[in-house]
Amino acid sequence: MSIRTGLALIFAVAASVVLLATLALHVTSGRMTLLQRRSELAYEDLTRHVTLANHASRYMREAAEISLGGGDTEELRHLGGLVARDLATVEALGRARIDDERLREGEDAAQQAKDERLRRMRVSFARIAGDMDEVTRLASAGERRANRRFVEAPEREYERGFVPQIDAAIADARRGVARSTEEAGRAGAQIRRAGVALMAAALVILVVLLGGLLRTMARGFSALTGCARRIAAGDLTSTVPDLGKHEFGRMGAALRHMAEGLREAQESRLRVERLAAIGQLAASVGHELRNPLGAVRNAAYYLGKRLAGTELGAEPRVAQFLALMEKELLACTRIINDLLDFARERRLCRSACPLGPLVDDAISVVQAPAHVRLQNEVPPGLPVPSLDKDQFRQVLVNLIQNAVEAIPAGREGRVGVAARACDGEVIVSVTDDGAGIDREHLAKIFEPLFSTKLKGTGLGLAITAGIVRLHGGTIAVESEPGAGTTFTIRLPRAAAPATGAPQPA
Repeated sequence: MSIRTGLALIFAVAASVVLLATLALHVTSGRMTLLQRRSELAYEDLTRHVTLANHASRYMREAAEISLGGGDTEELRHLGGLVARDLATVEALGRARIDDERLREGEDAAQQAKDERLRRMRVSFARIAGDMDEVTRLASAGERRANRRFVEAPEREYERGFVPQIDAAIADARRGVARSTEEAGRAGAQIRRAGVALMAAALVILVVLLGGLLRTMARGFSALTGCARRIAAGDLTSTVPDLGKHEFGRMGAALRHMAEGLREAQESRLRVERLAAIGQLAASVGHELRNPLGAVRNAAYYLGKRLAGTELGAEPRVAQFLALMEKELLACTRIINDLLDFARERRLCRSACPLGPLVDDAISVVQAPAHVRLQNEVPPGLPVPSLDKDQFRQVLVNLIQNAVEAIPAGREGRVGVAARACDGEVIVSVTDDGAGIDREHLAKIFEPLFSTKLKGTGLGLAITAGIVRLHGGTIAVESEPGAGTTFTIRLPRAAAPATGAPQPA
Protein backbone atom coordinates (compact mmCIF):
# COMPACT_ATOMS: atom_id res chain seq x y z
CA MET A 1 0.00 0.00 0.00
CA SER A 2 1.45 3.36 -1.01
CA ILE A 3 1.81 6.30 1.37
CA ARG A 4 -0.78 8.24 -0.59
CA THR A 5 -3.19 5.33 -0.32
CA GLY A 6 -2.50 5.03 3.41
CA LEU A 7 -3.13 8.73 3.99
CA ALA A 8 -6.26 8.57 1.83
CA LEU A 9 -7.47 5.57 3.85
CA ILE A 10 -6.83 7.38 7.13
CA PHE A 11 -8.72 10.41 5.83
CA ALA A 12 -11.55 8.13 4.64
CA VAL A 13 -11.78 6.50 8.08
CA ALA A 14 -11.84 9.91 9.79
CA ALA A 15 -14.47 11.17 7.34
CA SER A 16 -16.53 8.01 7.89
CA VAL A 17 -16.38 8.52 11.65
CA VAL A 18 -17.55 12.11 11.25
CA LEU A 19 -20.31 10.99 8.88
CA LEU A 20 -21.46 8.21 11.21
CA ALA A 21 -21.37 10.57 14.17
CA THR A 22 -23.43 13.09 12.21
CA LEU A 23 -25.90 10.39 11.17
CA ALA A 24 -26.14 9.08 14.72
CA LEU A 25 -26.66 12.61 16.02
CA HIS A 26 -29.37 13.16 13.44
CA VAL A 27 -31.11 9.90 14.37
CA THR A 28 -30.87 10.45 18.12
CA SER A 29 -31.72 14.13 17.95
CA GLY A 30 -35.30 13.22 16.97
CA ARG A 31 -35.62 10.87 19.92
CA MET A 32 -34.07 13.40 22.26
CA THR A 33 -36.46 16.04 20.94
CA LEU A 34 -39.39 13.69 21.57
CA LEU A 35 -38.15 12.91 25.07
CA GLN A 36 -37.64 16.60 25.74
CA ARG A 37 -41.18 17.36 24.55
CA ARG A 38 -42.58 14.60 26.75
CA SER A 39 -40.61 15.94 29.70
CA GLU A 40 -41.89 19.44 29.07
CA LEU A 41 -45.48 18.25 28.83
CA ALA A 42 -45.11 16.07 31.92
CA TYR A 43 -43.63 18.94 33.90
CA GLU A 44 -46.29 21.35 32.66
CA ASP A 45 -48.98 18.78 33.45
CA LEU A 46 -47.62 18.49 36.98
CA THR A 47 -47.45 22.26 37.32
CA ARG A 48 -51.04 22.73 36.12
CA HIS A 49 -52.35 20.05 38.44
CA VAL A 50 -50.53 21.60 41.41
CA THR A 51 -51.92 25.00 40.44
CA LEU A 52 -55.38 23.48 40.11
CA ALA A 53 -55.05 21.94 43.58
CA ASN A 54 -53.96 25.30 45.06
CA HIS A 55 -56.78 27.18 43.45
CA ALA A 56 -59.30 24.54 44.55
CA SER A 57 -57.94 24.67 48.09
CA ARG A 58 -58.22 28.47 48.16
CA TYR A 59 -61.72 28.17 46.74
CA MET A 60 -62.74 25.86 49.59
CA ARG A 61 -61.19 28.13 52.22
CA GLU A 62 -63.09 31.09 50.83
CA ALA A 63 -66.24 28.94 50.75
CA ALA A 64 -65.70 28.00 54.40
CA GLU A 65 -65.47 31.69 55.40
CA ILE A 66 -68.64 32.48 53.50
CA SER A 67 -70.48 29.59 55.20
CA LEU A 68 -69.53 31.06 58.56
CA GLY A 69 -71.17 34.35 57.61
CA GLY A 70 -68.20 36.28 56.28
CA GLY A 71 -65.91 36.49 53.29
CA ASP A 72 -66.18 37.98 49.86
CA THR A 73 -68.53 36.38 47.36
CA GLU A 74 -66.71 38.10 44.45
CA GLU A 75 -63.43 36.45 45.46
CA LEU A 76 -65.20 33.07 45.49
CA ARG A 77 -66.39 33.59 41.92
CA HIS A 78 -62.89 34.62 40.91
CA LEU A 79 -61.35 31.51 42.45
CA GLY A 80 -64.03 29.37 40.82
CA GLY A 81 -63.04 30.86 37.43
CA LEU A 82 -59.38 30.03 38.11
CA VAL A 83 -60.27 26.43 38.90
CA ALA A 84 -62.35 26.20 35.72
CA ARG A 85 -59.50 27.71 33.72
CA ASP A 86 -57.03 25.23 35.23
CA LEU A 87 -59.32 22.35 34.34
CA ALA A 88 -59.50 23.66 30.75
CA THR A 89 -55.74 24.00 30.60
CA VAL A 90 -55.20 20.45 31.80
CA GLU A 91 -57.70 19.28 29.23
CA ALA A 92 -55.88 21.22 26.48
CA LEU A 93 -52.58 19.56 27.47
CA GLY A 94 -54.20 16.16 27.18
CA ARG A 95 -55.66 17.06 23.78
CA ALA A 96 -52.22 18.24 22.56
CA ARG A 97 -50.72 14.89 23.60
CA ILE A 98 -53.51 13.04 21.79
CA ASP A 99 -53.07 15.07 18.58
CA ASP A 100 -49.32 14.29 18.37
CA GLU A 101 -48.89 10.66 17.23
CA ARG A 102 -45.33 10.43 18.56
CA LEU A 103 -46.41 11.61 22.02
CA ARG A 104 -49.49 9.38 21.99
CA GLU A 105 -47.49 6.25 21.12
CA GLY A 106 -47.85 3.67 23.94
CA GLU A 107 -49.87 6.01 26.20
CA ASP A 108 -53.43 5.57 24.96
CA ALA A 109 -54.58 3.68 28.08
CA ALA A 110 -52.89 6.14 30.45
CA GLN A 111 -54.43 9.09 28.60
CA GLN A 112 -57.88 7.54 28.83
CA ALA A 113 -57.42 7.21 32.60
CA LYS A 114 -56.36 10.87 32.78
CA ASP A 115 -59.37 11.94 30.75
CA GLU A 116 -61.70 9.97 33.02
CA ARG A 117 -60.07 11.51 36.10
CA LEU A 118 -60.38 15.00 34.61
CA ARG A 119 -64.06 14.36 33.83
CA ARG A 120 -64.69 13.32 37.42
CA MET A 121 -62.91 16.40 38.76
CA ARG A 122 -64.96 18.60 36.45
CA VAL A 123 -68.22 16.92 37.59
CA SER A 124 -67.17 17.07 41.23
CA PHE A 125 -66.24 20.76 41.05
CA ALA A 126 -69.54 21.49 39.28
CA ARG A 127 -71.40 19.89 42.19
CA ILE A 128 -69.32 21.88 44.68
CA ALA A 129 -70.01 25.12 42.83
CA GLY A 130 -73.75 24.34 42.63
CA ASP A 131 -73.95 23.52 46.32
CA MET A 132 -72.00 26.70 47.15
CA ASP A 133 -74.68 28.81 45.50
CA GLU A 134 -77.19 27.49 48.10
CA VAL A 135 -74.65 27.97 50.91
CA THR A 136 -73.97 31.56 49.76
CA ARG A 137 -77.71 32.36 49.67
CA LEU A 138 -78.21 31.01 53.19
CA ALA A 139 -75.16 32.88 54.49
CA SER A 140 -76.39 36.13 52.92
CA ALA A 141 -79.79 35.64 54.69
CA GLY A 142 -77.99 35.21 57.99
CA GLU A 143 -79.23 31.71 58.54
CA ARG A 144 -77.16 29.44 60.70
CA ARG A 145 -77.90 26.51 58.43
CA ALA A 146 -75.35 27.86 55.93
CA ASN A 147 -72.33 26.32 57.72
CA ARG A 148 -74.12 23.00 58.25
CA ARG A 149 -75.17 23.01 54.61
CA PHE A 150 -71.50 23.69 53.60
CA VAL A 151 -70.25 20.78 55.73
CA GLU A 152 -72.92 18.43 54.43
CA ALA A 153 -72.57 19.13 50.68
CA PRO A 154 -69.59 21.12 49.19
CA GLU A 155 -66.96 20.11 51.73
CA ARG A 156 -67.99 16.47 51.67
CA GLU A 157 -67.96 16.48 47.83
CA TYR A 158 -64.57 18.18 47.84
CA GLU A 159 -62.99 15.70 50.25
CA ARG A 160 -64.59 12.58 48.79
CA GLY A 161 -64.88 13.46 45.09
CA PHE A 162 -62.38 16.17 44.09
CA VAL A 163 -59.37 15.70 46.41
CA PRO A 164 -58.77 12.00 45.60
CA GLN A 165 -58.87 12.76 41.87
CA ILE A 166 -56.51 15.73 42.08
CA ASP A 167 -54.13 13.79 44.34
CA ALA A 168 -54.12 10.88 41.90
CA ALA A 169 -53.55 13.30 38.98
CA ILE A 170 -50.62 14.99 40.77
CA ALA A 171 -49.09 11.62 41.66
CA ASP A 172 -49.51 10.47 38.05
CA ALA A 173 -47.97 13.72 36.77
CA ARG A 174 -44.99 13.25 39.10
CA ARG A 175 -44.54 9.70 37.84
CA GLY A 176 -44.68 11.06 34.28
CA VAL A 177 -41.97 13.60 35.06
CA ALA A 178 -39.79 10.92 36.69
CA ARG A 179 -40.39 8.52 33.80
CA SER A 180 -39.49 11.18 31.22
CA THR A 181 -36.34 12.09 33.16
CA GLU A 182 -35.38 8.43 33.39
CA GLU A 183 -35.96 7.85 29.68
CA ALA A 184 -33.91 10.93 28.81
CA GLY A 185 -31.13 9.67 31.07
CA ARG A 186 -31.18 6.23 29.45
CA ALA A 187 -31.18 7.74 25.97
CA GLY A 188 -28.28 10.03 26.89
CA ALA A 189 -26.35 7.08 28.30
CA GLN A 190 -26.98 5.06 25.13
CA ILE A 191 -25.80 7.95 23.00
CA ARG A 192 -22.69 8.35 25.12
CA ARG A 193 -21.94 4.61 24.96
CA ALA A 194 -22.47 4.54 21.20
CA GLY A 195 -20.28 7.62 20.79
CA VAL A 196 -17.52 6.16 22.96
CA ALA A 197 -17.68 2.83 21.09
CA LEU A 198 -17.59 4.57 17.72
CA MET A 199 -14.70 6.80 18.71
CA ALA A 200 -12.81 3.87 20.25
CA ALA A 201 -13.24 1.77 17.09
CA ALA A 202 -12.21 4.69 14.91
CA LEU A 203 -9.22 5.37 17.15
CA VAL A 204 -8.12 1.73 16.97
CA ILE A 205 -8.44 1.69 13.17
CA LEU A 206 -6.60 4.99 12.86
CA VAL A 207 -3.84 3.82 15.20
CA VAL A 208 -3.43 0.59 13.22
CA LEU A 209 -3.36 2.40 9.87
CA LEU A 210 -1.11 5.19 11.12
CA GLY A 211 1.16 2.70 12.86
CA GLY A 212 1.53 0.66 9.67
CA LEU A 213 2.19 3.82 7.69
CA LEU A 214 4.79 5.02 10.19
CA ARG A 215 6.48 1.60 10.20
CA THR A 216 6.60 1.63 6.41
CA MET A 217 8.05 5.14 6.42
CA ALA A 218 10.59 4.28 9.12
CA ARG A 219 11.67 1.14 7.25
CA GLY A 220 11.89 3.07 3.99
CA PHE A 221 13.85 5.95 5.49
CA SER A 222 16.22 3.55 7.26
CA ALA A 223 16.87 1.47 4.14
CA LEU A 224 17.32 4.50 1.89
CA THR A 225 19.56 6.32 4.38
CA GLY A 226 21.74 3.26 4.93
CA CYS A 227 22.10 2.63 1.22
CA ALA A 228 22.87 6.30 0.55
CA ARG A 229 25.60 6.24 3.22
CA ARG A 230 27.16 3.10 1.70
CA ILE A 231 27.06 4.60 -1.78
CA ALA A 232 28.60 7.83 -0.46
CA ALA A 233 31.35 5.72 1.12
CA GLY A 234 32.14 4.23 -2.30
CA ASP A 235 30.27 0.93 -2.11
CA LEU A 236 28.50 1.10 -5.48
CA THR A 237 27.52 -2.57 -5.27
CA SER A 238 25.21 -1.83 -2.34
CA THR A 239 21.62 -2.76 -3.08
CA VAL A 240 18.40 -1.36 -1.67
CA PRO A 241 15.93 -4.02 -0.45
CA ASP A 242 12.60 -4.24 -2.20
CA LEU A 243 10.42 -1.71 -0.38
CA GLY A 244 7.23 -2.46 -2.30
CA LYS A 245 5.35 -0.50 -4.92
CA HIS A 246 4.81 2.66 -2.88
CA GLU A 247 6.84 5.88 -2.93
CA PHE A 248 9.77 4.40 -0.99
CA GLY A 249 9.90 1.50 -3.45
CA ARG A 250 10.17 3.95 -6.34
CA MET A 251 12.81 5.94 -4.47
CA GLY A 252 14.73 2.71 -3.82
CA ALA A 253 14.55 1.81 -7.52
CA ALA A 254 15.81 5.29 -8.42
CA LEU A 255 18.65 4.90 -5.90
CA ARG A 256 19.58 1.51 -7.40
CA HIS A 257 19.51 3.05 -10.86
CA MET A 258 21.70 5.89 -9.63
CA ALA A 259 24.20 3.43 -8.10
CA GLU A 260 24.29 1.45 -11.35
CA GLY A 261 24.85 4.67 -13.29
CA LEU A 262 27.65 5.70 -10.93
CA ARG A 263 29.20 2.25 -11.19
CA GLU A 264 29.04 2.37 -14.99
CA ALA A 265 30.48 5.89 -14.98
CA GLN A 266 33.29 4.76 -12.69
CA GLU A 267 34.01 1.74 -14.87
CA SER A 268 33.89 3.97 -17.94
CA ARG A 269 36.35 6.39 -16.33
CA LEU A 270 38.65 3.49 -15.45
CA ARG A 271 38.41 2.22 -19.02
CA VAL A 272 39.22 5.67 -20.36
CA GLU A 273 42.19 5.96 -18.04
CA ARG A 274 43.37 2.48 -19.01
CA LEU A 275 42.89 3.24 -22.69
CA ALA A 276 44.87 6.45 -22.27
CA ALA A 277 47.69 4.54 -20.56
CA ILE A 278 47.58 1.84 -23.23
CA GLY A 279 47.59 4.49 -25.93
CA GLN A 280 50.66 6.18 -24.46
CA LEU A 281 52.38 2.82 -24.13
CA ALA A 282 51.40 1.83 -27.67
CA ALA A 283 52.70 5.10 -29.12
CA SER A 284 55.94 4.77 -27.20
CA VAL A 285 56.45 1.12 -28.13
CA GLY A 286 55.51 1.74 -31.76
CA HIS A 287 57.99 4.58 -32.16
CA GLU A 288 60.71 2.70 -30.30
CA LEU A 289 60.29 -0.46 -32.41
CA ARG A 290 59.77 1.14 -35.81
CA ASN A 291 63.40 2.24 -36.28
CA PRO A 292 65.05 -1.07 -35.14
CA LEU A 293 62.61 -3.05 -37.30
CA GLY A 294 63.38 -0.77 -40.22
CA ALA A 295 67.07 -1.45 -39.75
CA VAL A 296 66.48 -5.21 -39.52
CA ARG A 297 64.33 -5.11 -42.65
CA ASN A 298 66.99 -3.20 -44.56
CA ALA A 299 69.64 -5.67 -43.38
CA ALA A 300 67.50 -8.62 -44.48
CA TYR A 301 66.95 -6.98 -47.84
CA TYR A 302 70.72 -6.35 -48.21
CA LEU A 303 71.54 -9.94 -47.32
CA GLY A 304 69.03 -11.19 -49.80
CA LYS A 305 70.53 -9.10 -52.55
CA ARG A 306 74.14 -10.11 -51.71
CA LEU A 307 73.30 -13.78 -51.47
CA ALA A 308 71.30 -13.84 -54.66
CA GLY A 309 73.18 -15.80 -57.36
CA THR A 310 75.69 -17.27 -54.94
CA GLU A 311 76.12 -20.84 -53.86
CA LEU A 312 75.07 -19.96 -50.31
CA GLY A 313 71.99 -18.12 -51.53
CA ALA A 314 70.99 -21.13 -53.56
CA GLU A 315 70.63 -23.30 -50.48
CA PRO A 316 66.96 -24.02 -49.71
CA ARG A 317 67.30 -23.37 -46.01
CA VAL A 318 68.81 -19.90 -46.60
CA ALA A 319 65.99 -18.95 -48.98
CA GLN A 320 63.45 -20.31 -46.49
CA PHE A 321 64.89 -18.27 -43.63
CA LEU A 322 65.03 -15.11 -45.71
CA ALA A 323 61.34 -15.54 -46.64
CA LEU A 324 60.47 -16.23 -43.00
CA MET A 325 62.31 -13.08 -41.93
CA GLU A 326 60.36 -11.02 -44.49
CA LYS A 327 57.05 -12.52 -43.42
CA GLU A 328 57.61 -11.92 -39.72
CA LEU A 329 58.93 -8.42 -40.34
CA LEU A 330 55.70 -7.63 -42.22
CA ALA A 331 53.70 -9.05 -39.27
CA CYS A 332 55.67 -6.88 -36.84
CA THR A 333 55.09 -3.86 -39.07
CA ARG A 334 51.34 -4.51 -39.03
CA ILE A 335 51.38 -4.79 -35.24
CA ILE A 336 53.30 -1.52 -34.94
CA ASN A 337 50.89 0.18 -37.34
CA ASP A 338 47.96 -1.12 -35.27
CA LEU A 339 49.59 0.24 -32.12
CA LEU A 340 50.12 3.62 -33.74
CA ASP A 341 46.59 3.68 -35.20
CA PHE A 342 45.17 2.90 -31.75
CA ALA A 343 47.39 5.48 -30.05
CA ARG A 344 46.34 8.35 -32.27
CA GLU A 345 42.88 9.31 -33.48
CA ARG A 346 43.31 10.55 -37.00
CA ARG A 347 41.13 13.44 -38.00
CA LEU A 348 38.26 12.60 -40.30
CA CYS A 349 38.21 13.81 -43.85
CA ARG A 350 34.53 13.45 -44.70
CA SER A 351 32.94 13.24 -48.08
CA ALA A 352 29.80 11.74 -49.59
CA CYS A 353 30.62 8.04 -49.68
CA PRO A 354 28.20 5.52 -51.25
CA LEU A 355 28.27 2.32 -49.23
CA GLY A 356 27.93 -0.17 -52.10
CA PRO A 357 31.25 0.64 -53.84
CA LEU A 358 32.97 1.03 -50.45
CA VAL A 359 31.92 -2.51 -49.44
CA ASP A 360 33.16 -3.85 -52.79
CA ASP A 361 36.51 -2.15 -52.18
CA ALA A 362 36.76 -3.66 -48.65
CA ILE A 363 35.87 -7.15 -49.91
CA SER A 364 38.55 -6.93 -52.58
CA VAL A 365 41.18 -6.29 -49.91
CA VAL A 366 40.28 -9.35 -47.81
CA GLN A 367 41.86 -12.61 -48.92
CA ALA A 368 39.10 -15.15 -48.29
CA PRO A 369 39.71 -18.88 -48.55
CA ALA A 370 37.84 -20.91 -51.15
CA HIS A 371 35.22 -22.25 -48.71
CA VAL A 372 34.04 -18.77 -47.69
CA ARG A 373 31.72 -16.66 -49.88
CA LEU A 374 31.80 -12.88 -49.51
CA GLN A 375 28.56 -11.13 -50.49
CA ASN A 376 27.78 -7.43 -50.88
CA GLU A 377 24.07 -7.10 -50.01
CA VAL A 378 23.93 -3.31 -49.89
CA PRO A 379 20.80 -2.27 -51.86
CA PRO A 380 20.91 0.49 -54.48
CA GLY A 381 19.25 3.81 -53.71
CA LEU A 382 20.46 3.85 -50.11
CA PRO A 383 21.05 7.31 -48.60
CA VAL A 384 24.67 8.36 -49.01
CA PRO A 385 26.32 9.07 -45.63
CA SER A 386 29.20 11.46 -45.03
CA LEU A 387 32.25 9.31 -44.17
CA ASP A 388 36.02 9.26 -44.13
CA LYS A 389 36.43 6.73 -46.93
CA ASP A 390 39.83 5.32 -45.92
CA GLN A 391 39.08 4.97 -42.22
CA PHE A 392 35.62 3.50 -42.70
CA ARG A 393 37.01 1.06 -45.29
CA GLN A 394 39.41 -0.06 -42.53
CA VAL A 395 36.36 -0.67 -40.29
CA LEU A 396 34.74 -2.86 -42.96
CA VAL A 397 37.99 -4.69 -43.69
CA ASN A 398 38.52 -5.49 -40.00
CA LEU A 399 34.97 -6.78 -39.57
CA ILE A 400 35.00 -8.82 -42.80
CA GLN A 401 38.43 -10.27 -42.00
CA ASN A 402 37.27 -11.29 -38.50
CA ALA A 403 34.12 -12.84 -39.98
CA VAL A 404 36.14 -14.85 -42.50
CA GLU A 405 38.48 -16.11 -39.79
CA ALA A 406 35.48 -17.13 -37.61
CA ILE A 407 34.33 -19.73 -40.17
CA PRO A 408 35.91 -23.16 -39.54
CA ALA A 409 38.09 -24.59 -42.31
CA GLY A 410 36.16 -27.84 -42.45
CA ARG A 411 32.92 -26.43 -43.91
CA GLU A 412 31.62 -23.81 -46.29
CA GLY A 413 30.58 -20.45 -44.92
CA ARG A 414 29.20 -17.10 -45.89
CA VAL A 415 29.97 -13.50 -44.92
CA GLY A 416 27.41 -10.89 -45.93
CA VAL A 417 27.51 -7.10 -45.68
CA ALA A 418 24.07 -5.43 -45.72
CA ALA A 419 22.76 -1.91 -45.13
CA ARG A 420 19.41 -0.18 -44.70
CA ALA A 421 17.98 3.21 -43.75
CA CYS A 422 15.83 3.53 -40.61
CA ASP A 423 14.63 6.56 -38.59
CA GLY A 424 17.27 8.98 -39.78
CA GLU A 425 20.08 6.43 -39.54
CA VAL A 426 22.03 4.22 -41.92
CA ILE A 427 22.47 0.75 -40.43
CA VAL A 428 25.35 -1.41 -41.70
CA SER A 429 25.61 -5.06 -40.64
CA VAL A 430 28.33 -7.66 -41.18
CA THR A 431 27.03 -11.20 -40.67
CA ASP A 432 28.73 -14.57 -40.73
CA ASP A 433 27.63 -18.13 -40.03
CA GLY A 434 30.82 -19.11 -38.26
CA ALA A 435 31.61 -20.49 -34.81
CA GLY A 436 30.19 -17.50 -32.96
CA ILE A 437 31.48 -15.81 -29.80
CA ASP A 438 31.08 -17.13 -26.26
CA ARG A 439 28.68 -15.10 -24.16
CA GLU A 440 31.29 -14.26 -21.51
CA HIS A 441 33.47 -12.67 -24.24
CA LEU A 442 30.82 -10.44 -25.81
CA ALA A 443 31.21 -7.64 -23.26
CA LYS A 444 35.00 -7.48 -23.77
CA ILE A 445 35.59 -7.80 -27.51
CA PHE A 446 35.85 -4.02 -28.06
CA GLU A 447 38.39 -3.62 -25.26
CA PRO A 448 42.00 -3.13 -26.35
CA LEU A 449 44.41 -6.07 -26.04
CA PHE A 450 41.53 -8.56 -25.67
CA SER A 451 41.57 -11.29 -28.29
CA THR A 452 40.38 -14.87 -28.65
CA LYS A 453 42.85 -15.55 -31.47
CA LEU A 454 46.19 -17.18 -30.80
CA LYS A 455 48.09 -14.57 -32.82
CA GLY A 456 45.70 -11.62 -32.39
CA THR A 457 46.82 -8.31 -30.89
CA GLY A 458 43.37 -7.41 -29.58
CA LEU A 459 43.49 -3.97 -31.22
CA GLY A 460 41.46 -4.47 -34.41
CA LEU A 461 37.97 -4.19 -32.88
CA ALA A 462 39.10 -1.45 -30.48
CA ILE A 463 40.33 0.60 -33.46
CA THR A 464 37.10 -0.21 -35.32
CA ALA A 465 34.93 0.99 -32.40
CA GLY A 466 37.00 4.19 -32.12
CA ILE A 467 36.57 5.02 -35.82
CA VAL A 468 32.80 4.39 -35.59
CA ARG A 469 32.56 6.70 -32.57
CA LEU A 470 34.47 9.41 -34.49
CA HIS A 471 31.78 9.19 -37.17
CA GLY A 472 29.11 9.78 -34.51
CA GLY A 473 27.83 6.21 -34.70
CA THR A 474 27.57 3.15 -32.50
CA ILE A 475 28.63 -0.47 -32.95
CA ALA A 476 27.06 -3.54 -31.33
CA VAL A 477 27.46 -7.27 -31.61
CA GLU A 478 25.06 -10.20 -31.41
CA SER A 479 26.34 -13.75 -31.48
CA GLU A 480 25.18 -17.29 -30.84
CA PRO A 481 27.88 -19.93 -30.33
CA GLY A 482 27.82 -22.33 -33.30
CA ALA A 483 25.32 -20.18 -35.26
CA GLY A 484 27.28 -17.07 -36.26
CA THR A 485 27.84 -13.41 -35.40
CA THR A 486 26.41 -10.07 -36.54
CA PHE A 487 28.13 -6.70 -36.05
CA THR A 488 25.73 -3.76 -36.42
CA ILE A 489 26.90 -0.19 -37.07
CA ARG A 490 24.45 2.69 -36.77
CA LEU A 491 25.48 5.92 -38.52
CA PRO A 492 23.64 9.23 -38.77
CA ARG A 493 22.63 10.04 -42.33
CA ALA A 494 24.36 13.40 -42.15
CA ALA A 495 27.02 12.97 -39.51
CA ALA A 496 28.43 16.15 -37.99
CA PRO A 497 32.16 16.66 -38.56
CA ALA A 498 34.33 15.53 -35.69
CA THR A 499 36.06 18.12 -33.52
CA GLY A 500 39.14 19.37 -35.29
CA ALA A 501 38.21 17.74 -38.60
CA PRO A 502 38.47 19.86 -41.71
CA GLN A 503 35.11 20.99 -43.09
CA PRO A 504 34.21 19.71 -46.55
CA ALA A 505 34.10 22.35 -49.23
